[in-house]
Amino acid sequence: MGQQYGAFEIKALFTVQSGDFHSLDELDVGDVPLISCGDLNNGLIGYFDVPAANQYSHAITVAYNGSWPLTTKFHPYSFGAKDDVAVLTPIEPMSDAMLLYVGAMLNRMVWRYSYGRKCFKAKLQNVEIRLPIFRKNGIDIPDDRGASKLLASALESVRLGAKESVDKLLPQFDVRHN
Repeated sequence: MGQQYGAFEIKALFTVQSGDFHSLDELDVGDVPLISCGDLNNGLIGYFDVPAANQYSHAITVAYNGSWPLTTKFHPYSFGAKDDVAVLTPIEPMSDAMLLYVGAMLNRMVWRYSYGRKCFKAKLQNVEIRLPIFRKNGIDIPDDRGASKLLASALESVRLGAKESVDKLLPQFDVRHN
C-alpha cells in the first residue's frame, strides 16, 4: 500500500501569529535575523536586537502581502518577524522535513492570493493542505517519516534554494481544488 494523504487546516497543526514589528524604527541593530514578506534571502531584511519574547525558532513564515502572498519560508534558527508575515509554530513537534513539506504545499497555492488579494490571518488559518499520514485509532496523524521519505533526496537542495527538485517529489494533487 502506497503513502496515504489526509487534509488538514493550518489551525489544526500550527499556532498562527502575526509578526511583532511594524517598523524597523522599533528595533536597534543586533544579531537576530528579522523576517519580512520579501522573497530574497529567505525573507531576511536585516539583523536586529529582537527581545527573546519576540523570537521564534523551528517555524515557518507565510507572507500576508507583497509580490506573492502565501509565500512560505522555513526557519530552523531563532528569528524575529515583521507584521507582514504570519509565523506558524507547530502545535505538536514536527521534523524539518514535515515543515519543508508544509511550506512546499503552501507555496504551490500562492496563485490563490495573486492579483492584489492579501492572505490575512483568518484566511490562512482555514487553508487546507494535504499531508502524508498514518492512521492511529481511526484518526489521521501527519506522518513525519512519510514526509522525510518524500523529501529525502531533495532536502539538501531545498536548503540551497532548488525548488524544482521538490516539485518532482510532491504528489500531483489538483491544486485548484485544495
